[in-house]
Amino acid sequence: MAGLIDRAKESVIAVVKGAGDIVDAVRSTATDLVTGALRGAGEVAGAAVGVVTDTVRGALRGTKEAGVELTEGAKGVVSGAVEAVATVGGDVVAGARTAVKAAVQGAAEVGGDVAGTAVAAVEGAVEAAGRVGKDVVTVGREAARQALETTGEVSKGAVDAVKRGLQAAASVPRDVVESVIKGGDEKT
Repeated sequence: MAGLIDRAKESVIAVVKGAGDIVDAVRSTATDLVTGALRGAGEVAGAAVGVVTDTVRGALRGTKEAGVELTEGAKGVVSGAVEAVATVGGDVVAGARTAVKAAVQGAAEVGGDVAGTAVAAVEGAVEAAGRVGKDVVTVGREAARQALETTGEVSKGAVDAVKRGLQAAASVPRDVVESVIKGGDEKT
């Protein structure tokens, strides 16, 4: 899958250089990459984790190399990955969790804003769920849980910043954020 990381990185660098709307350009690129890779895989569920992870991480590397804020890249790539998973009939909630986790880990790998990236990734997942007609509340809740969990793994000090960012994010349903923050790591 290393080839997919490099392809995502190079694709994002190329598209960002001429883009007016960076989030949309990255989203579209990620959607195309993930959709193409998953359609080529015999088993979508088995391939989705690796494809989504590699695409998100590669795209964030490309975002960083192109000099674009990681938060913009994360929002776009997570949104595109979730949309692609839905397009090929995959598990959107699992796709959102995987994409958010990869975004947070990718931000840590390139020395980026982990908390800001986590919040932007959740926003991207929520927006994609709405765009493809999936349950925004469930996707938002699971994406927020994953963001907090992964942030805690890579930067304990950033968890409070993620909570504050999620509370301020207009595109993430308020009740979802409050239930995740108050409920901690509990699964419902």
